Amino acid sequence: MIRIGPALVVIAIGAILAFAVSSTAIPGINLTVAGIIILLVGVIALLWPQVSKRAQAFRTTSPWLRPTGYDNPRVDEIKRDAAADDAVIKEDDRYFDPNGPGTRENDL
Repeated sequence: MIRIGPALVVIAIGAILAFAVSSTAIPGINLTVAGIIILLVGVIALLWPQVSKRAQAFRTTSPWLRPTGYDNPRVDEIKRDAAADDAVIKEDDRYFDPNGPGTRENDL
């Protein structure tokens, strides 16, 4: 993703080529047209993050439109992993005395 600074540099280079340099400075290349193309690329690069943010906002489903009980698939995966971790912890807990160490009757 291009940032604002580089986009402004590209716009400046395009403007210099389009308006400040003679179009016949380099034979075979119309610098005015090349400058305008570079200028437009800089403008597109400057506006692209704003456009992509709006497009991303439209792609997300509104909470009002989601069916009841809907979860993101990633949230479902996290819940399944947490449930598996809980099962492992409960299985491991059977090896420990609930009253703490040294409190069993046969230790006395």
